[in-house]
Amino acid sequence: MSTLEYTVSLLETMSEDKLVEVQKYIQYLIFRDRSDMPIELLDEDAIVKQLTGSMKKSDMGVTTPADIVSQRMREKYAI
Repeated sequence: MSTLEYTVSLLETMSEDKLVEVQKYIQYLIFRDRSDMPIELLDEDAIVKQLTGSMKKSDMGVTTPADIVSQRMREKYAI
């Protein structure tokens, strides 16, 4: 069995959530050294800063209903 055949056989047995994890990791490997990476990798301080800002906005009532967020994501990512 070749490496490709083995890899395909593994992928065929994986659940959908595990396949998504594999896809994200492959994207990370491809784009990690490129400026056009589709996601921004943040360090811990940046994550804490963003979450703190989000919590403050939420406390002030600056929120978007979940159904609107879901609709926007479906439109943006064609899901």
